[in-house]
Amino acid sequence: MKDVFGQTLLSYWQGDHKTPCNIKRGDGRIDGGSLKNYFRKYSQFSNIEKRALKHVKGKVLDAGCGAGRHILYLQKKGFDVLGIDESPLATKVCKERGCKKVKVMDIFKPKLKANTFDTIILFGNNLGIGGTLKGVKKLLKILRKLAKKDGTLLLNSIDVKVTKDRSHINYRQRNLKQGKYIGALKIRIEYKNLIGEWFEWINIEPKVLKSLASKSGWEVKKIYRGKQGNYSAVLKAV
Repeated sequence: MKDVFGQTLLSYWQGDHKTPCNIKRGDGRIDGGSLKNYFRKYSQFSNIEKRALKHVKGKVLDAGCGAGRHILYLQKKGFDVLGIDESPLATKVCKERGCKKVKVMDIFKPKLKANTFDTIILFGNNLGIGGTLKGVKKLLKILRKLAKKDGTLLLNSIDVKVTKDRSHINYRQRNLKQGKYIGALKIRIEYKNLIGEWFEWINIEPKVLKSLASKSGWEVKKIYRGKQGNYSAVLKAV
């Protein structure tokens, strides 16, 4: 399987700051942008991330750690942090940047002990890796097993009902007509001459997150809302 996402991070880390990483949606829409967000320092984090990070405690798992920006920040704050990512090249970038504990791992098949982590981070809208509502519920249950009985889960996503972009509105209306959840997506990553496989992604509105969390051993305690529908959530194990 092509590690296209990992290659984008490695290329940026090695000095290519100009080539955009394109996300192609199932209807043909392409969103491209710089990869600098994955390498930002704490001062450049979004306000909703900063507010959520105040809830970090104890031993931390960063699930889907990307280039390791959250790991590096939390290490400096003295936290014991393990980062995992399915991308071998992403973990390579993390290690070269100074992340102390990083492993290549599929979060859906975690080789980790249960009841281990005080805090689990699922930033970068990585709740979306669930792909479907059923998949998100499965993901939340897996994370609950890894968390201690008083554990905290920090995540962010997008409230799909908050948009004025006609392209997004049309796509979401099409989902509803097809019997799909409004925030379901089919996307692939394109970078230089590399084209990734199509995969399912999902953005979830807070109301639906609360419902899925309650069925997966979590309770949503706080929602921090940002711009354009972005939000961070603080969940507690129950």
